[in-house]
Amino acid sequence: MRRNWFRRLLLSYVPVVILIVCLFVFIGVVQLNDLSRKEALKSSGVYVQNIQNSIDMSLNSIELMMLETITRNINITTFAGMQSDTNFFIELSRLLQSLTSTNPWIDSVYLYRAGDATVISDKTKLNVDQFADKPFIESHINNPELASWSLPRPYRMLKDGNLEGTVISLSRSVPLQSKGIAIMVVNVKVNAIQEFLSKYGISEVNQIALKDSQGQMIFEQKGKDPKVDDITIISNYTGWTYTSSLKKEELGNIFNYMKSGWFIVGFLGLLLAIGWIVYITRKNYKPIETIMSRIEKYNQVHKEHPIQGPTVDELSYIDYTLSNIIEVSQEYQNQSLVNQKYRRIQLFHEIIDGSRPLEQADWNNELMELGMKQLGSAAVSIAEIDKYTEFISGHSREDQGLFKYILKKVVDESAEACGLRIWQEWVTNHRLCIIFLEEQQEIPLETMMLTLTDQVRQWMQNNLKLTVTFGLGCTVHEVQAIHRSYESSARALDYKSALGSNRVIGHWEIELLSHDDLYVYLQYVRTIAQAFRVGNDGWQEQLKLLFEGLRRLLLPKEEISGILSYMNYYFYREMMELPPEYQELWNREFRTPWDENMETLETLDELESFYLVTITSCAQQMEEIRVSKGNHGVVQKVRDYIEANFSDPDLSLSSLSEQFNMNSSSLSTIFKEDFGEKFVVYLCQIRMEHAKELLRTTPLPIQEISERVGYLHQMSFIRAFKKMIGTTPGDYRKVHQ
Repeated sequence: MRRNWFRRLLLSYVPVVILIVCLFVFIGVVQLNDLSRKEALKSSGVYVQNIQNSIDMSLNSIELMMLETITRNINITTFAGMQSDTNFFIELSRLLQSLTSTNPWIDSVYLYRAGDATVISDKTKLNVDQFADKPFIESHINNPELASWSLPRPYRMLKDGNLEGTVISLSRSVPLQSKGIAIMVVNVKVNAIQEFLSKYGISEVNQIALKDSQGQMIFEQKGKDPKVDDITIISNYTGWTYTSSLKKEELGNIFNYMKSGWFIVGFLGLLLAIGWIVYITRKNYKPIETIMSRIEKYNQVHKEHPIQGPTVDELSYIDYTLSNIIEVSQEYQNQSLVNQKYRRIQLFHEIIDGSRPLEQADWNNELMELGMKQLGSAAVSIAEIDKYTEFISGHSREDQGLFKYILKKVVDESAEACGLRIWQEWVTNHRLCIIFLEEQQEIPLETMMLTLTDQVRQWMQNNLKLTVTFGLGCTVHEVQAIHRSYESSARALDYKSALGSNRVIGHWEIELLSHDDLYVYLQYVRTIAQAFRVGNDGWQEQLKLLFEGLRRLLLPKEEISGILSYMNYYFYREMMELPPEYQELWNREFRTPWDENMETLETLDELESFYLVTITSCAQQMEEIRVSKGNHGVVQKVRDYIEANFSDPDLSLSSLSEQFNMNSSSLSTIFKEDFGEKFVVYLCQIRMEHAKELLRTTPLPIQEISERVGYLHQMSFIRAFKKMIGTTPGDYRKVHQ
């Protein structure tokens, strides 16, 4: 490129060089002094800008860490879901302590849950009425728009406690999109910011002051007086005002120059040089003037966001403008990509939730991204990572992210190999939602989904040793109906406990299920608990029958959990009838392991194995306790005698006393201590167990069965059976025979 303009400028100013040399000393001193002042001001501006950027970045990093913790840490969302276990609170408090230790600026972190007004901090657990920061919580719990850092405020934990310092606070809802459920609050020490400014904001040249968004002074250097040329920067992030000025200003003394005779000669030469420069510059300034006029026109059109660059000279301004245009263009492109990603995720959730009518323009754009012109059919599949609790405890966060990325990649490549168009996003930490889309339906979409998901499942199991269960939803033909497919897919996954994990569950499998009478199987709960308490080995068979019935019922996970909670309650109630050593044994061998493992037991097989192992261990240790007691031999003989003579209508506590030469009251006391119930109740249980067996296995009439189990009158037997079992003998036989 030829540099004609450069040569013209160079030759035009040659006559001026002689005059400039004569005035060099005078002009040089004045200009050097002025330049040094401007450079000092510019460096002061850069200095205070760096200070502002450092503080904003530190506060922003704390906010990002807070958002990442809320989004990724399952304990935070579990707390919002009303988890109230003591160990959980301890673990949560440790988590908050770790957040406090990650940044020296953080003074304290606490969580507030509106459901039970509980506050968990990095130091303790309180009720909100005991918490001194209650007004701040009340002002933020239902106002998610208060999303910026608060003004400096005094902070204390207890109402009657000492003031712990001045802090600025930031609150976020838990979960992020919720309102009024729970919030997380991070307090940053104001004195930490002041120490930072004292360390890095004070120099030999500059002096800095900092005010909050309300004009209250946060930091000010001693001896600082406001000046006209103070540099003021307002942070877009916090709204704080940073002010910087020079400590000293020394202007050059030009009085001596003015007394010199050469000053007049130099001044006349300067005027001549100025005239020459003006003439030549006007001529050569035209290109720059044209560029500046275009920039001014741009600023007039965009008055709200004009280009504000350095005002030293036009060339710097033009250079700044070009740099600004390039930077804004790059930021716009980057932000556009980020916004596009978030818009896609938001659109995805709106489609599967059916929360609001979908804009056709948004859907058309998404179809174009997928290379489709119109939607023929769609269906949803949800992939759930099995044993997610073990997954997150057994792998680091980086490995978890890698496994999830591989799962998405395998699904994507498998769909591409099958010619299917998909759209997939993680809807929870352990569930990947996949929308299958077809323009023309040649092969049933559900058939292709079944083949693809089974291939992915096998690949994950064979290559990563990670099992995944898929739920397949129904096929729909409109985008507004995709949420129905998502709901049917989620409902299919709810049956993973009954149907098993590491498999594909189609919506058609659960839609054809026909449930038996659940009430019948609930009857096993009472008899299992009673048989266990008295040491009758029949509880194991009854427990197996209960789980076989639950498998036939094919219930969703929530209903299975309800039945097991019902059974745990009956076990607890029966154990409360026994002496304290039995209760302590039950709590140690069953209740504690259940609380620790209930989240990891996903299938009925795992649940049945857990119950058999733990309760069998309890039964063996209870038997050892009974043997260790001196009366166990007598009680065992009495129990064997009852088992052999339960059909005797005259069997009573008095007849047993005569049979074993014991006082009836002593025998009753010993029996109560060993089995936790009276002799009459125990005898009734034995008779009912034999009656149930006869009802299930024989066609004998009710009258004969009542006589065989020791009841002379049929009505007495029926009343006792219904009271003990919860149903009549006839109804029991209809179900079980």
